[in-house]
Amino acid sequence: MMENIIKISTNFHNTWLINVKKDSFAKENKILFGDTLRLSIAKGDSYYFAENIALTYEKDIISKETPTKEELKFFIYMEKNKEKIFSNSLAAKYDIQQYIRHTTTSSL
Repeated sequence: MMENIIKISTNFHNTWLINVKKDSFAKENKILFGDTLRLSIAKGDSYYFAENIALTYEKDIISKETPTKEELKFFIYMEKNKEKIFSNSLAAKYDIQQYIRHTTTSSL
């Protein structure tokens, strides 16, 4: 299982961990498919683990990387827990603070 997990960044400014699964429809349509976990969330959001998701088109991927050991541990943790509300301590425990999205408000 661990050898199929990759970290991707998309041109939609998101970073994901995905356990890539083989799927003929996804391959034919150049879509990344598998179990997913979005790392880039805002404070107040939740981390969600989703199974068997057609995540994004390959053309929208900016980078593919090998996850860190801590990121892999977080993926396994979330695979068991499915959803967790963001907390600074959770982000620190798995060393994923760099993915926290800082929201700004602007007046129109």
